[in-house]
Amino acid sequence: MNEDTYPPETLELIYNEVKDALNTQFQSMDGLNTKASVIVGFVGVIIGISLNLYSDEKSHLFIGSMLLFLGAAFLSFFAYKVKSYRRDPEPRALTIKYLREDDKKVKKKLIDNFIQSYEDNKNRIEKKVKCINYSLTFLFIGLIVLISSIIVG
Repeated sequence: MNEDTYPPETLELIYNEVKDALNTQFQSMDGLNTKASVIVGFVGVIIGISLNLYSDEKSHLFIGSMLLFLGAAFLSFFAYKVKSYRRDPEPRALTIKYLREDDKKVKKKLIDNFIQSYEDNKNRIEKKVKCINYSLTFLFIGLIVLISSIIVG
């Protein structure tokens, strides 16, 4: 089946579904950015409170917890700063290149670009999720070490 024989309804359905999947992906990215920034803020508050609880006894546990908190903040910041996402097509390039083309051909090309953007962004999202998960792990271990240093000290 070539481009000219695609049923218009099917092409429209595929276009809308792929476009919706890409929009859902962008919403997911925004949610992950929010989580990363909340973790950084929470770590900042915990470090501020922890500095008031510092005692010279068992300082190695306290320093260990601070290093874990800083690791969590660093990973969250890294997750927040993962490369920019691909948003296709560029509006100007789209109008210049495809303005005089057949609508089926343009829709097919848009579908291909949306799919490629989705796949490229999926890899970036996976990296962001890993960083946030490691950050949460560091954060919880840091909290456990901090609490144990307060109890022991």
